[in-house]
Amino acid sequence: MTASFSPAIESALLTQLGGAPRPAEWSKSVQKLSNHYVAEPESISPWSQAYAREALLSYFHPLNQARANRVARKGAELGFFEDLAQWYDLGCGSGAASLGFLETLRELGQAPPTSLELVDHSMDITKLAEKILEASQLRPSEVTTAAQSLDFLRRENLKAGSLLILSYVLTESSPTALEHLLKRLPNLEAIAILEPSTSQDARKLQALRPVLIEAGFNLWAPCTHHDQCPLLKDSDRDWCHDRLIPKVPTWWNALEAGLPMKNKTVTVSYLLARRKIRLTPVKEVRVIGDRLDEKTKVRQMVCRGDQREFLSWFPSRLKNEAENFQLERGDRFDSETSIWKDPRGIDRSREWRLDLDGVRAIESTLKSD
Repeated sequence: MTASFSPAIESALLTQLGGAPRPAEWSKSVQKLSNHYVAEPESISPWSQAYAREALLSYFHPLNQARANRVARKGAELGFFEDLAQWYDLGCGSGAASLGFLETLRELGQAPPTSLELVDHSMDITKLAEKILEASQLRPSEVTTAAQSLDFLRRENLKAGSLLILSYVLTESSPTALEHLLKRLPNLEAIAILEPSTSQDARKLQALRPVLIEAGFNLWAPCTHHDQCPLLKDSDRDWCHDRLIPKVPTWWNALEAGLPMKNKTVTVSYLLARRKIRLTPVKEVRVIGDRLDEKTKVRQMVCRGDQREFLSWFPSRLKNEAENFQLERGDRFDSETSIWKDPRGIDRSREWRLDLDGVRAIESTLKSD
């Protein structure tokens, strides 16, 4: 894993951590906070305690910012952030989601918002997020902070072109919190929700799709359709998530050496939605499963509608032209009729066998990170 975290943001975090790396000490705080989340998964994060802030900045912030970078890149590719001048980061923590979004927009040459409001239940943590943002060289023109809960946002608070960011917020709330929130915000333009990539939390997030649609939103990512989620409809345990290799700060390897968990890759579950309709010239297919090697056959789950579907192929039968054919979770490609011509299995687990023409059709439009 390479140490390629943003130098400006790493410096900002390190300043708030005391100025010098202490990975052996930080790992103890990380383990303590991790144990807290395991024991009390629905409790409010204890940001008033020094150990929790230390664990957040040294370990969880880099991972959460990497997840936000991934989500922002997917959204930016689709034009999701266009004309969204006012951002509200509700439950902001250390500001990892906002920083990840802002960093990605700068990397891609897209316009940042003119204003950002950092909101959390603790003013200590919002002020901490503001300090990190100030030092990151990514600060929008106007930044404000508030110590509030989900009840903070109402119709009169919102400006035109508002984006609401909810990162690891709904996992600490009741199942109906989002529905009640959206009813108070009929003029909210866009919403970005990031949740833990566990089966329970990600399936809870997938179940919010019809809530967003009913409230007048259009799903932009990761979903390529508005039909029922096939993972909820046809499975009791599958969940939707992307996998990525995170950027990490220079102290990362020394910190992880003192922890039982290792993060060579991390996952993220998310939804991006706008009232504006997503303009796409073609219908896309999204890879939603990891590669499954089954003797001489390869199988991988994909999503293009309300059916649970797989692609399968035999590498040895596809000649040398396709020996390097590889799909990654989160990849997207255009739906070609030449792909869907050899169905196998039952409806709730349909498998489509690829020939060489099908592989080439996928490769010609494949979109990977």
